[in-house]
Formats: sequence, structure tokens, C-alpha cells
Amino acid sequence: MGPRIFKGFVNVGKGQVHYRICGEGPPIILLHDSPRSSVLHLPLLKYFSKEFSTIAIDTPGYGNSTPLKKDGQLEIIDFANALSETILGFKLEKCPVYGFHTSSKILLEFAARHPNRVSLAIMDGLSLPEGDTDHKFISSYMRPFKITDTGSYLAEEWTRVRDFQRWFPWFLKSKKTRLSSNQRKMDFMHAYCMDLFMAGPHFSDAYAAAMRYKAVKVVPKVKAKSIFMARKDDVLYPFLDSLPKNLQENCKIERLTADIDKWKLRLLELFRENSRSKETKNFIPPNPLSNPLEGDLVTKGYVQTKEGQVLIRRCGHGNKTPIVFLHDLPGSSRADEEFIKLLSKDRIIYAIDLPGCNDSDKINDPTSKKYLDSIYQIITELNLKKINIVANGLSTSLAIEFSIFHKSKVDRIVLDSIILGNSAYRDNLSANYLANIEPKIDGSHLHACWHMIRDQSIQWPWYDGTKNAIRKIDPTLDETNIHIRLVDTLKQWHNAHDPIKASFEINLEEILPKLEIPVLLISRESDPKYSWVEKAGSLIQNSSKSEYHADKTILAKNILSYLDS
Repeated sequence: MGPRIFKGFVNVGKGQVHYRICGEGPPIILLHDSPRSSVLHLPLLKYFSKEFSTIAIDTPGYGNSTPLKKDGQLEIIDFANALSETILGFKLEKCPVYGFHTSSKILLEFAARHPNRVSLAIMDGLSLPEGDTDHKFISSYMRPFKITDTGSYLAEEWTRVRDFQRWFPWFLKSKKTRLSSNQRKMDFMHAYCMDLFMAGPHFSDAYAAAMRYKAVKVVPKVKAKSIFMARKDDVLYPFLDSLPKNLQENCKIERLTADIDKWKLRLLELFRENSRSKETKNFIPPNPLSNPLEGDLVTKGYVQTKEGQVLIRRCGHGNKTPIVFLHDLPGSSRADEEFIKLLSKDRIIYAIDLPGCNDSDKINDPTSKKYLDSIYQIITELNLKKINIVANGLSTSLAIEFSIFHKSKVDRIVLDSIILGNSAYRDNLSANYLANIEPKIDGSHLHACWHMIRDQSIQWPWYDGTKNAIRKIDPTLDETNIHIRLVDTLKQWHNAHDPIKASFEINLEEILPKLEIPVLLISRESDPKYSWVEKAGSLIQNSSKSEYHADKTILAKNILSYLDS
């Protein structure tokens, strides 16, 4: 199984930087190229973990890191300053940093501006193009990532993902530009696609900035100890010959063979020589959930359970009973962030990305009981004595069962679109509720996921094409929201059915009479997704009803009014 990789967030200004960490010992930092994320460095995280606390960060705007905000065009200096703030956020004074391709330019600028903050800067694959900036080339290479309301962008971006691996540059398709390499395996293609889709409209932020950056003018100014390297099989290897001759005496060039094992061994030697082991041997990253961002900003962090890490969103302040929010399936609570902010008006709200969803680790042999145990462990780790629960869609069954087994922990619950039914009905829903989203080389899985999520706002169940399934409502078809749910579903496509199965295995008609705490049922007229509200109300000892409101501000206000009554 090997060493375990953990994930985390570090607060930086008004945002957060996401990272992966593995191992113990003095810290080293790995930076990825664009449009990737720290996923790129999963093999290196494990390789260096025997001797180091190896940290791979997501560049702002990529992976799960907050994009940088600026009135004008983002430049490499902005990302270099963000790197400086990130290292300070880790409470590190100095450590070795490795940058690859795009991030080698970020590291170069950081090393030039903060020579006392890096013990060794390793720039692997630093491009040094001659002449003026080719804005036409950049414009072609950085074709905008535009999410469309028809989902047409999925075909365009999947084709770009594939062409990235076949030509360089990808938009010039010729014999001369064809890369001599085997077709990538599906796991790699899927991971690359998810990185591109997570960055979305921000995918060109650092990428284009790196293409505009004049590294050749900065290299001679670098006083920090630095290594400029590249492997012989790297398309950027020839640029080692373009490095200025007047390098500082503590800067050197290393030309490596295409042997990956020798490359990793050389990096290990460099980290050994330049780590500050005595001062930082017991490195412990900060916990952002204990020191959240100010105002109504959403702070993300992970809580460790017996089954693995679970992603939590925290928002709000105040002393009223906190809310635990459980999202609908499939997807995560990321698409609900604006609603979460509305619910956090005068109290703290914790939104849980259920295990197997988005970046929360999966549960082995998942059952509803294991999901309840996970939620209980999270509440315990967060030191919450009493909570209210707001649950949506398929998570309502988990909220109900949790409130029966742990009634001393729950004050009140709010259930939006509860689903009942006998075992045959629930089995049918469980079997069909998730489309076939296994990644395919033709990209059809992207469209299957897109239409599944979109159709959930049009008919219920989404796969029922009869007139009886029509939701007689104004549908919510916001393309950005659909894109978020698509990404957070596909990230763990092979685990996405786990919480769905756990939800439908709960026989609510049998256990609802055992529910003793007050319940608010959200209802919606002429909507088959809410067809079970009346029956649920008749089975619950203490229930009230409130009409769903498309204006989320009013919906949140009604829910908070109930919780305070």
C-alpha cells in the first residue's frame, strides 16, 4: 500500500492553497506545471516521503486552490508573491523548492525576489524563448475555456486534452509537431482532464503568464542557490543551452538522461544536501478549520476519520447552535456554497462532502451505518456538542437515521426533498440513479454525466422520460453549477455510487415514526421530486412544512426562522 498521502489547505490572504503531503521529516515543496495540480506529483510524494515531509501544492487557480484576483492581467510575479505567502502560511522560514515547467518560472521569480527564503531552487524545464513575446502563439495555445449551457465545451476540451499529448504545440497538427510517444493510459487522461476542468476558465492564468515571462532577464539576477535542469526526453531540454553564461556562482546547470529513476535519485540527493533537518524535523501543517478566514468567506479543511479524510466547508460566526449541511447526490457541497453563506448569518455552518464524493476519501465496504459513523466522528472531531442538520435530496435519509441513533446530538433537522418508497422502488432508484460515467477514450462519459445532472432539474427521476416525471417548475440550469457538480462527481467516478447506495438502503417508512426531534419538511407543489412530503409528515411525530422558494435568500431565511423558533 505504501506511505499515505494526506490533503490539506493553508490560508493565504483571502483565499486558500490546497496541498498534498506525505512523509515525515524536514519539509520540501513541489510545484506543478499548468494546467495540472498537485496530482501530478503523486509518485514523487511517495518517493521522497521516507526522509521528508513532502508537500505538493496546487498553484492558485488550479486544483482546489483559490484563484488570484487582480484588476489587470496576472503575471508571474503575482504567482511568485503567492508562493511566498503560502510558505509563510505553512510557518516555514526556508526550505528546498522544486518547480517543473510553468512553475519553474514561478520559482525563478520567487528565488530572485526572496533569496533568503529558499535553501535550494530546482528549476526543471525552464523555457527561454528568444525574441519578442509571440502574443498570437499565446492566444492560439490558450484558447479560452468557456463553459456553455449546452455542454458543447465538453467535446472541445476533451479533444484538447487528447491533443496536448499528441502535438506540441497542440494546435499545430502536423508531422513536424507530432510527439513520438505512446497513447496515454485512461487513468492519466482522466486525471489530466479533471485538472483542466477544475482550473476551468482559470487554466491559462499561470500558463499564459509563464509564456509572457522573460526568464532570460531574471536568471542572472538569482542569488539563491539554484539548479537549472532537464531530462533529455523533455521537450524543453534544448533550452539549457540558452541559459545565460553569467550565472551567479551558486547556480549551476544539470543535464540529465531520460532515465526517470536516476532523475528521482538526483533530486533526492539535492534535497538531502539542502534541507534544514534540525530545525524542521517535526513539521505539522496548520489547521485552517481552527483559524477560519474572516467575514463570510468559506474556509475548507479536512477532518480525519477512521475511514480517511473528509472535506469540510466552514462558514459563519456566532454562538447559536451550529448547522451541519449534507448535500444532495451525486456531487458535493461546493455547488451549495452561496446557500451555505446565507445559512451562516448568525451561526457557524459546517458542510460535509460525503465520503466518496469530490475530495473526501471513500469508505471501504460502504454501508449507511459506516456513513453515520463517519458523520459522528466528524462532529466529534469538530467538538460540536449539539447541532442542527440541513439535508438535501438523497442525504435526507442519512440525516434521519443519524438523528435517530444520535438524538442527543441533534436539536432540529430540515429535510429538503425527502424520498420514501418500498424496497423494490428504492432498489430501482439505486440501480439507475447514477449514469455510466466510467471514463472512455471518446469522451462520451463527460456528456453522460452532464445530461444526468442537467436532467435532474427537469424530470424526476432524471432517467424517467415519461410525462409523469416532468417537474413542473422553472428548472435550475445554470451551466457553472452543472459544471461544478460534474467535476465533483467525476473526480471519484468509481466511488460515486457508494453514498447513493447507502442512502437508498435505508427504509425511511419503517424508521420515521422513531424520529423524536422536530423536523421541517421542505415541500414543492407539482414537483414529483417532492411527492413524498405528505406521507413523510404523517409518519413523523413532530413535523412542520415550509414551501420551497427559488429565491435562496428567502429559503434560507425561512429555514433559520424555523431553527430559531
